[in-house]
Amino acid sequence: MSIWIIIVGGIVIISVAGVFGDMITKIAQSQAKAKEVQGSVPVAEIETIKGRIASLESRLDERDDTVRKLEDEVRFVSRMLEDKTGGAPRN
Repeated sequence: MSIWIIIVGGIVIISVAGVFGDMITKIAQSQAKAKEVQGSVPVAEIETIKGRIASLESRLDERDDTVRKLEDEVRFVSRMLEDKTGGAPRN
């Protein structure tokens, strides 16, 4: 009879430990979310970052345009310098 009491008691203890563990985990998660909300970034700082991103994007577009123009110029110069004789030796 005592073995049954030990087995049932063990199952009960394991179940109770699982429930308490789950409760503690949920409490810790809710506290972490509450701290996350309190430490949120101010709106003014977000707007400043958005402005910086827009500025960087416009500078990137300008640089892309500059690179495209330089590539076109390199193509033009290489066409001007290519051999027009068709590979025939010069005398």
